[in-house]
Amino acid sequence: MGKKTNTERVYHYTPSLIGKQVGAQYTPQVIGGYKNNPFIEALPSIFEEEYVATHVGKYPDYKEEQRKLGKQTRLHLIQQISDYVEPLPSHLLVEQRLSRLIRHGYKARNPFFPETVRQFHFGFKEILDAGVGMGGANVAGVRSTATGFAILGVSGQGKTTAIESSLLLYPQVIHHSYYNGQPFIRKQLVWLKLNCPFDGSLKGLCLNFFQAVDSHLGTNYFRKFASKGSSVDILIPIMAHISTLHGLGTLVIDEIQNLSFMKSGGAERMLNYFTQLINTIGVPVVLIGTFKAMKLLSGSFSQARRSTGQGDLIMDRLNKGEEWNYFLERLWKYQWTSTSTKLNEAIKNTMYDLSQGIVDIAVKLYMLSQWEVIMYGDEKERITVSVLKDVANRHMQLVQPLLKALKRNDPSGKMLVDDLRPTWDALDEFLQKATEKVSLHGEIRTMVKRDEKTEMDHERYLELVKTALDFGATANIAEEIAERVLHRNESEKNIVALRREVLEELEAHVAASDIVNPQPATKSTCDTKSKSRKLRKKEQAVLDEDDLRNAAKDSNVKGEELYAKLVEQGSVATDEDLSRLIV
Repeated sequence: MGKKTNTERVYHYTPSLIGKQVGAQYTPQVIGGYKNNPFIEALPSIFEEEYVATHVGKYPDYKEEQRKLGKQTRLHLIQQISDYVEPLPSHLLVEQRLSRLIRHGYKARNPFFPETVRQFHFGFKEILDAGVGMGGANVAGVRSTATGFAILGVSGQGKTTAIESSLLLYPQVIHHSYYNGQPFIRKQLVWLKLNCPFDGSLKGLCLNFFQAVDSHLGTNYFRKFASKGSSVDILIPIMAHISTLHGLGTLVIDEIQNLSFMKSGGAERMLNYFTQLINTIGVPVVLIGTFKAMKLLSGSFSQARRSTGQGDLIMDRLNKGEEWNYFLERLWKYQWTSTSTKLNEAIKNTMYDLSQGIVDIAVKLYMLSQWEVIMYGDEKERITVSVLKDVANRHMQLVQPLLKALKRNDPSGKMLVDDLRPTWDALDEFLQKATEKVSLHGEIRTMVKRDEKTEMDHERYLELVKTALDFGATANIAEEIAERVLHRNESEKNIVALRREVLEELEAHVAASDIVNPQPATKSTCDTKSKSRKLRKKEQAVLDEDDLRNAAKDSNVKGEELYAKLVEQGSVATDEDLSRLIV
């Protein structure tokens, strides 16, 4: 074997994710734009949510009788928890967007279209240099249907897990030989996932790309083009050529926050190239990074996130509520201690305090705690609040200062590690430059004022505003209450429960207003009140049977009693009626 070049030694690529290789089997398409395209027809059928949830999850091999096994065996079984993945709403969203991204990107890149073939005659350097014309097509006539989106979030929250689980649902390489009775010999590369190179350079990305393609397709592109000291200007068109030749469905770049350590102007150049890939060549690009990358992505790459309905995704740590409880209850089942420890509110709260809703830390804390009680605990091997705190203090010391900063909501502490939370100016700029609504998941939902750039169930918001107005709130107060209720609740919460919270908020607001702004009992106000009382008495005498004011004749009536009376009177819908509403 010949000597490795200096370039190979410096930029050594090890595949972090390897998918299946399959022979092409073509499936007739229902959607018109997907028909007669071998790149799309060779893909699996569009997945429904139930299928994704079943196949994305990774669960330990667990049986109740395993509790009776020896200590050392159980310690090995507990190790399985480190690979645990519980499908959450964000996982389903990632797969849905990836599914649309890949198929929609292929629409303009049908290998039998004359425009696609013409690109190889023009040459990809000329195509990239020329860009796109007024009509959005490149010089060969291909009008890109590709787009890009970003997944940003706190470290350890499962961004990489979500995208990798979704990618592995698709074959990575599809081998074509015949299509519709004619020869079509092609190795289709459905997806390729790379980490941002260690030095954050565009050349490093190009070299890693060639090595990755060679490792998956068995080609020799790296030695042919990249190992001879070629410049970036030469490598970029070749990279575009290979992406088009092999029908690259999507390019995923992880750890994009590494670009922030580059020398001045380097990050801008790489992001401009991603924009070129999307807009000129038609290759969809997905970028993944921590909050540190937010400032970078609100610049050049925002030009590539065109109005296609994908939208970026921000995955913050879980906040206390339905999603956290669901996650922890599912995780808690995998317990190999000799005695089963029930999950109570004290343990739920402690687990949240010690992990601050970061999934990776919660999983590791649970795994370490089981090891601790089996090795050094009492005979019953119980997981207690004190055990959890002791394990966190002794075995998770490096992350404790960061978690305490999050718990205290300490801005100075969070500024030290900007992976934990974005600065407001970076987040605000990111939302302003987004061309689509940005999906917010987790704790960050409670911090960001909802506007047209944050994904919100607008119909649900209007319904809550209307509820507050119906019960006497002014327009401004109704909007404030509706926003507060939506902020602190997950979008999946029942509309009936949300309406009840609106009524409780409104009652609290009225009570607070009476305390803060008591009306002085002047002669004029007394006369006014006297007149009002007389007027109300006169009105009460002639109220219609179904008048809403009949439910509130008693001045001491509470919010819940008022609601119950209105239901009894038939003036408002029952819980059962409300639950049937489509909002």
